[in-house]
Amino acid sequence: MVFGVDETRRVEIPNNETIRRGSTRLELTFVESPRDFMKDFKVVFDLSIIREITLGRSPENVVVIPDPTVSRKHAVITVVGNELLIKDLNSTNGTYVLDGNEFKRISEHRFSNETVIRLGYYTVIRLSVISESSDSG
Repeated sequence: MVFGVDETRRVEIPNNETIRRGSTRLELTFVESPRDFMKDFKVVFDLSIIREITLGRSPENVVVIPDPTVSRKHAVITVVGNELLIKDLNSTNGTYVLDGNEFKRISEHRFSNETVIRLGYYTVIRLSVISESSDSG
């Protein structure tokens, strides 16, 4: 149970998919949040298993964000080739990417290593791609 919502989900892996050692992961670290308990909270996703991560206030999202300025279905992160794409889902208060010292509103943004985003007015999340090489033995 996370934030009063049962977040247990069953993930089915298609027959043609395999889980590989040394996969790529995406780490979401909450840098700022209107809820103190969310600061420094981390969520890690194995991108060989999950290819789309939805973010928003609604319990239907993969990542539920307890911020009144975040839309119910705010943004989605998808794997596109060797990059990740974050796309705003026509949210009311916008999705922003840190560019230098300021946040710039985006409709979509591609990244491959690390980026910092803001959802709505208060939630700031660091997105870090972590790649591990496979062991041969």
